[in-house]
Amino acid sequence: MVEKGVPVIGTNRFVRKSAEQSSAKRARLAVMMAAVVLVTGIIWAIINKDQIRSDKNPSILAHDIALLWQWTDKLYSKGAATVEWTVRWDIEGDAASLEQVQQQLQADEKGQEKGTLSIFPLTEDNQAMIVYVSKQKTDEKQLLNVINSAEAIFKESGLTYSGGMTVRGETEYNNAAERLAQAAGGKRIDRYKDESGTVSEAYYSEKLFSAVEAGAGKKANLQVAQHRETESGRLSLIVGTPLITGDYTVREQEND
Repeated sequence: MVEKGVPVIGTNRFVRKSAEQSSAKRARLAVMMAAVVLVTGIIWAIINKDQIRSDKNPSILAHDIALLWQWTDKLYSKGAATVEWTVRWDIEGDAASLEQVQQQLQADEKGQEKGTLSIFPLTEDNQAMIVYVSKQKTDEKQLLNVINSAEAIFKESGLTYSGGMTVRGETEYNNAAERLAQAAGGKRIDRYKDESGTVSEAYYSEKLFSAVEAGAGKKANLQVAQHRETESGRLSLIVGTPLITGDYTVREQEND
């Protein structure tokens, strides 16, 4: 083919075609290399997932509560700051360390300004349970400060510990549990409904860091329950990570 007014020799056409093929080959190679880098990065992230989370979020519990605060703030009738947040730690260590931790926590009056902290020795030797219950109109920052401060003391004392939380409040959404599961991107693991009408569902969410074994090789880290009060007709939303601790009711003080 000859362009208007410009003669093109056949060898030039061959050179141009070879150059185009070479350019396309380099482009394909670049795409392949980028894909290799991407896949390698994904594999590394999966293998080192726990380490990544540990570096960016020293407290698994604080991370999960920050997310739950965000997800539930619009679901509770008067917001996440007006409901009851219960944080529980199971700790284990030698008697001297446990006593030292107890003294440090009790001396932290600032940490108890917006909540109540209780320490319960367990029947097993060298074990105890610590429970922090927020008061009305707490705030997220204060709650996270309590968690981070307590866990810093546990680590400093050489104690081993595991934590969990439960939040209780009233909701105006009949589908609050569904909305929360959707926000968490949760995969439902189990569902339970009793005669009183309480519906409880357990999920696993990749967004949360905590998890417990749920049998059959499955894990759960989010439990959501809804309970309709028979007399008042009020609808309670109870959320726990990795599971709900305690009953499926809302304290009377929240309804004042």
